[in-house]
Amino acid sequence: MIKIILVLLFYTSFVFAQAEYKYESKSETLPLWVKEMYSNNPDPGKIELLYNNHYTKNKFIKNKHTQYYKRWKRSLTREIIIPKNYNVQNKMNVDLPEWQCVGPFDFDRNASSTSYAAGAAHLYTVEQSISNTNILYSGGATCGLWKSEDKGLHWDPLFDTDLFINEVYSLEIDFSNPDIVYFSAGENLYRTLDGGITYEFLYQLSFIKDIVMHPNNNNILYICGEEELYILNVLENSLETIVSGDILELEFHTTASNIIYIVRRVNNKTEFLKSINNGDSFDIFDNGWPNPVSGDEQRRTEIAVSLDNPDRVVALATGSANGGSGLYGVYVSDNQGEDWEFRCCGDQPAGVPSINNQNLMGWDAEGEDDGGQYYYDLALAINPNNADNIHVGGVNHWVSNDGGYTFICPSKWSWAEDSENTKYVHADIHDIKYYDNDLWIACDGGIFYSNNQGDTIHQRMFGIAGTDFWGFGSGFSDGDVMIGGTYHNATLLKDNNTYLQGDTLEGTSEYGGWVSICGGDNYRGFVNFGNSRKVYLDEWGSGGGYTLSGNRTIPLEGFNMSVLSNASYTTGESSNLEFDPRCYNIIYIGSGDILYKSYNNGYSSFPLYDFSEKVTSIEVGWDNPNIIYVATYDGYWSKKHIWRSEDSGQNFENITPSFPGILEDDWIPFDITISGQNANHIWIARCPNSLNYSSYENSKVYKSINGGEDWINVTGSGLSGENITNIEYHRGSDDGIYLGTRKNVYYKNNSMSEWLLFNNALPLSTYSTQLVPYYKQGRLKNGTNRSVWEVDFYETTSPSAQIAANKLTINCLNDTVQFVNHSAMTNNNPSWSWSFPGATPSSSTEENPQVIYNEEGSYDVYLTITDDFGEDSQTILNMINYTNDPLTMEGFGCDGSCQDGYINAVLIAEDSYGDGWNGNVLSVLVDGILLTQYTLTNGYNEELTICIPSDDNICVEFIMQEGGWPEEVSWEILSINDDIILSGESPFYDQLYDSCPIYGCTEPNAINYNSEANIDDESCCFGSFYTIIMEDNYGDGWNGNTLMIDNYEVELEEGSESTEIICLEGDETCFNIICDGGDWQSEVSWLIYNEQGDLIISGGAPYMGCFLEGCTDEIACNFNIEATNNDGSCEYPDEYGDCYNTSLEENLNSNYSKLVITDILGRKINNIKSHQIYLTTHKNGTTTKNIKF
Repeated sequence: MIKIILVLLFYTSFVFAQAEYKYESKSETLPLWVKEMYSNNPDPGKIELLYNNHYTKNKFIKNKHTQYYKRWKRSLTREIIIPKNYNVQNKMNVDLPEWQCVGPFDFDRNASSTSYAAGAAHLYTVEQSISNTNILYSGGATCGLWKSEDKGLHWDPLFDTDLFINEVYSLEIDFSNPDIVYFSAGENLYRTLDGGITYEFLYQLSFIKDIVMHPNNNNILYICGEEELYILNVLENSLETIVSGDILELEFHTTASNIIYIVRRVNNKTEFLKSINNGDSFDIFDNGWPNPVSGDEQRRTEIAVSLDNPDRVVALATGSANGGSGLYGVYVSDNQGEDWEFRCCGDQPAGVPSINNQNLMGWDAEGEDDGGQYYYDLALAINPNNADNIHVGGVNHWVSNDGGYTFICPSKWSWAEDSENTKYVHADIHDIKYYDNDLWIACDGGIFYSNNQGDTIHQRMFGIAGTDFWGFGSGFSDGDVMIGGTYHNATLLKDNNTYLQGDTLEGTSEYGGWVSICGGDNYRGFVNFGNSRKVYLDEWGSGGGYTLSGNRTIPLEGFNMSVLSNASYTTGESSNLEFDPRCYNIIYIGSGDILYKSYNNGYSSFPLYDFSEKVTSIEVGWDNPNIIYVATYDGYWSKKHIWRSEDSGQNFENITPSFPGILEDDWIPFDITISGQNANHIWIARCPNSLNYSSYENSKVYKSINGGEDWINVTGSGLSGENITNIEYHRGSDDGIYLGTRKNVYYKNNSMSEWLLFNNALPLSTYSTQLVPYYKQGRLKNGTNRSVWEVDFYETTSPSAQIAANKLTINCLNDTVQFVNHSAMTNNNPSWSWSFPGATPSSSTEENPQVIYNEEGSYDVYLTITDDFGEDSQTILNMINYTNDPLTMEGFGCDGSCQDGYINAVLIAEDSYGDGWNGNVLSVLVDGILLTQYTLTNGYNEELTICIPSDDNICVEFIMQEGGWPEEVSWEILSINDDIILSGESPFYDQLYDSCPIYGCTEPNAINYNSEANIDDESCCFGSFYTIIMEDNYGDGWNGNTLMIDNYEVELEEGSESTEIICLEGDETCFNIICDGGDWQSEVSWLIYNEQGDLIISGGAPYMGCFLEGCTDEIACNFNIEATNNDGSCEYPDEYGDCYNTSLEENLNSNYSKLVITDILGRKINNIKSHQIYLTTHKNGTTTKNIKF
């Protein structure tokens, strides 16, 4: 229930934009990408290019700027627009099924394989009621407002379906009534008077950083805003400004309530102000207070007070000075802030960190690293019963027991996996609060609690749905297996009821929870559709995936993938793992610009197609897996494309729609889904990575029923104000489509004229990261910024049959096939009828039968399924191919020895670090076909027998594909006599017999003819080669400008320089040059050199002109009026003025007699002047050039 139905908001901005200041933004030594990011109007596309270019040349080291970049990029993808007069009641479709949250609500910290930085929810603040200490309220960064009535053991959401709020940055509980709470969301101030049953909107101010109630008058509130300090008289409903400026903090003297302390930021420093008259006036006290000199900065300070020493004020100041950054200093005043003493750390503000000059803001538990995120995570509290007990929060939790002179870190932010550690607090602390002996901490991982000054710290967040998923996957056959990369909290994994949730130290935990695995900010998550015990993620530490143990005390077992899918903070830039619907070990992976294919669950992969653009969304046809669709991403502001293949990925054609709405904002990325019955039915959703667009409103979703040859705009009017994030087809339906957006979920099928809002009980402003159908239970799962939600399908549909297996090719050493039911059907009285002609058994009614084949050949497979809602069948002809070809058996025969034409060899693999090859993969190809592929999964070394061809006329290639830490990798191939056949490191390429194709130009008349080439690579040039050097003085590419030379079009996509070589044919007509079409043209320059290295021409943008090498001397016989550059080819007349050394008698030949004389421009002339060049056209049609002396 709410009191105000119309939420008068136009635009919801993000806490990030106001709460985190820029770091050392005036420094001249910042990398170019950082300077651009900290500019007044940062261009995300330009910064993305600069960032990528910087880290291709420099080693990536996590620091305050890279963390700021991550949060800034995320904020762009999470922005939403809320129209004025938005009617909440009209936007909640209460007649539809209700969404339910399934977690994560917490994390199992003591499980095996837990992350070193385990967490589950991102919280900004936590407050405990003074009048009822069991009641708490907490504000989240992505999940709104929460309440607990049992001292944090369980939490419930407040107003999640009433208010469009994600971040609650500050709140205050009435000291006499725990039902009265004031809370902020961005610039907006709200209040509840009944413990969260109803709310009322009070004021829109500047961004609210703190709310503090007068300790003796619960009708008076002080509100710290980004522009002003306000005083609110609730009884009189009056609001007035008492101090101008960016107010960071406010504290009352603990015994004299007329004394108020505030901290104000002014440019690059902070000020301490005190009032002794309840805020009627304030004075600055700066004796000993931080005072940065020119070039330094000190932009954020927290203050705290204690009842144990009422006149003491502690200040935690951050910034940069004296060659170091992070902690500026801990300052203490024992006379109400009139004088300040610098107590920690070292003997000066900031400085280079060391054991004697600790930086409490960095990542190191000893305080010896520089930086940190001190304008993002910062918290301070003093024990009310012991003023010398001070708690500081940054990346780590620090404690002083001597009044701030020295500090220790009880537990580093990355020590979560130590099960004996009872002091763990997740990284990035935003709030620390003391209430008598109760200590509460809110951070990027959740809420933590101690009742003994931090000696033992409990998790107290159970129930808070605040996991911000960047990627999400769920099992097809087991929907209770879920996994996703998250913001701040590593990868969250649920395996049915394997893991605990709740306060394990308190004994209130229960099964059914999630575990945080790997570490850092991870992106994606996938589950194998045929084997839900295998999950995939982006973290190299696992090798690419895990096999689930089903036991929280047994570690997950990692498995290697040769390539990992593209992953990014930016919407539309990541790739999915796409499985062949017939085989759960055949995977398509978008890594970089290349579409890879794997036949063995990613263990080995080969490049299928290079798009020269980053691969993002991938879809494979259900009824025809030869049809593949791919979306590509060529940079933030670059054009995005859709591609189609009809030959299993060997060739692709561009099928991007050309509607005006798409062309106008062609930088918007695509997501793809296809019909489960017809691979020619395709839908694309345009998913903006920011809100900078003009034509998107009527150009969001398109459909094609002929494989992309023609498109229909199906946006309609039902998606007004929405920004789509993903699209998913409902198999078995009448073309039912689910759309996830930055706020909601929608549905539409062929019988519906408009998109239907499908959000009953789903929190408002729920960012849908990925929708995943779970057909067995008829549920739709939604990985979001508020954990995972699920709901009954909009409609019940007929089943849709799909046959699948663990492999499609078998042999005598591998003759058993595990079939799986990949059908879209419910668990309501299901049945399966399989038929396997030629196999044993030849039929089955099991859901997932196993059969054996005994002879070589091709075999058909049949399946009929039924459930309470219908029946469906599928036949796949020649699905199983039984062959003993050596290339399908890695050269081995049925008896385990090498087949004829192959010899035994021993592969010795070594890793100097002892952790396996970390994605480095050795491949052996025979005539271009993969024979075998190997990687060292773990350990220092391994030996295994392999078979290699013995015929030296066969092309045998050894390729080591580079992965992580290639410098650790070495290997050698030994003969049975221990002779070294081949050895190498990573990366590596060599031939075994020098019998492989040699590609090159095979045309003898071409200037680049290669006499050794035996296969023409279409590189022949019958003109001249030219080298084009493209430069950008800013280093972010040409921003859409292109250089067109004759029939060639080139551009500098990113970075500061690139080189292209082109072949231009012809020597008579000038080659046209145009450079134009993009932004920031003053940064663009280019140079063209000929084969001799001579500069032919240069320019910038815009440019229009031409060039041609030839004879430029007008008196030469071969003068070319078109030529712009003299190439030294001029030929001159002989002493008789004859250009071609022809005699007079020859010219008298009747066939050679003159017909007409013209000048070089073709104009007829009668009188020839001395030294004039003239052309003579003869009766036989020839033309000669002459000069008169």
